[in-house]
Amino acid sequence: MKNLVFQYYIPYESFDADMGGRQMPEWAKAGQRSAQAYADNCGADYMFTTDRFFPHLDPRLDSIRLFYDPQFKQYDHVLCLDLDMLIASKDNVFERDIADVAMVHEYGVHTGGPAAWLRNVMDKPLHERGVIAYGKHLFGKDWMFPKSTRYPDERFRYLNGGFQLWSKEGRAKAKEHFTSIDNYVLHTRYTEQMYVNLQLSQPIFNVTEFSTTWNRMPYQWRGKPDGKLNHFLARTKFEMPRLEHTELSIWQGT
Repeated sequence: MKNLVFQYYIPYESFDADMGGRQMPEWAKAGQRSAQAYADNCGADYMFTTDRFFPHLDPRLDSIRLFYDPQFKQYDHVLCLDLDMLIASKDNVFERDIADVAMVHEYGVHTGGPAAWLRNVMDKPLHERGVIAYGKHLFGKDWMFPKSTRYPDERFRYLNGGFQLWSKEGRAKAKEHFTSIDNYVLHTRYTEQMYVNLQLSQPIFNVTEFSTTWNRMPYQWRGKPDGKLNHFLARTKFEMPRLEHTELSIWQGT
């Protein structure tokens, strides 16, 4: 089996510009070191890019290049990780059985810190870029996001795009069945996370849900980062260079 850990850095734009310009910021370098050390631990290749595969799109949509860029065809599994993550665990995720894709539902997203933002994004009408309304536009008036299989009490499944483990079969399905990214941008203006969630709602996709420990976010931490993989959202990123020298990162260089 040939596996890959993939990351990319493209300078932030607009209101997020303070998080990183053309020069890659220290938090991103910390995330890169952690992911590369994890790839080495798992016997996987590591790939890092700074080029834009879709020059006409928001750079945050570039993770979907996994389905279209021929250089990924050689890999059985590709783990795409955001740079704002530190990996603490040596558990080999490539040894887990998955079908098409494995991701993590954002447990608590409907009731925790991001709840108001998510409702605002999801529940507006189509002419105001509402994501659920756009889903019904794509898939029919009776369509709705599926429930989480791991956390069924949540309103609906909402997978975080920072951790995506794709099989070769899943990537081929995505290339064939994902609907137009340009149409999505035209109607919503949102990033890849909403797009991937919409597309994976199609019954043809077999989604494996990992526990939140594989993509643990600040509003889920019990006082401090406590996951196998911790995801430093927003401006918590700036803590990563300090924390990478602790047990929170598999990388323990100097």
